[in-house]
Amino acid sequence: MKIVKQVFKVVLISVLLYSVIIILRHPHKAYYDAKDDYIFSNGNAPDSVRSEIMEQLHKFQDGYTHRDTAQLKSFMEQLFSQEDILVLGTMPNEILIGQDKVSQLVLSDWKSWGDCTFLMNNAHISTSGDVAWISTIGYVKFDLSRFLILPLRLSAVMVKENLAWKFQYLQFQFDLDFTFLLLTIVLLIIWLSVSLVSLTVMTVRHRGSLNMNK
Repeated sequence: MKIVKQVFKVVLISVLLYSVIIILRHPHKAYYDAKDDYIFSNGNAPDSVRSEIMEQLHKFQDGYTHRDTAQLKSFMEQLFSQEDILVLGTMPNEILIGQDKVSQLVLSDWKSWGDCTFLMNNAHISTSGDVAWISTIGYVKFDLSRFLILPLRLSAVMVKENLAWKFQYLQFQFDLDFTFLLLTIVLLIIWLSVSLVSLTVMTVRHRGSLNMNK
């Protein structure tokens, strides 16, 4: 029984470590060096419209590269719509509505999150009239630890406002695979269940032995 428990522990620890490795790996790393490949296709935007939107996307990247808080107001005015803005951050409680709240999120990102790099040249850009939708990938190198680098997805809706394309919807998302983490959770539940059954059996046997000795 002890051997079985040790084997199970080794298997569980191995799966847990493998899960962490899988979660933290970059699933689309090959695209970072493939300048002409489009992970989500290049979209249907005409070349002239695509170049206009790309100009705004590069301004967005510049903001997250330099992280100059003195330029925050200009950044928001140039890139974000004046109304109906919704931004979803990577955390469940990061649901930001309106210029002020979104501005606070950007400021927080620039001050304490990390260096973000997005593949803007490889972005999917599609349009219909004065509305565009964009998707691309990237990664964040955290300030907390330069060794902690996580892959990202960025998706957005832009509208043409005062002759310029501006964000009305924006979503940051970690591009992580939690499949093996779920497997680890299942194994932990099995281990807990077996341990509880074993503990119950041992308790019953102990009480039985005490009764026999009376």
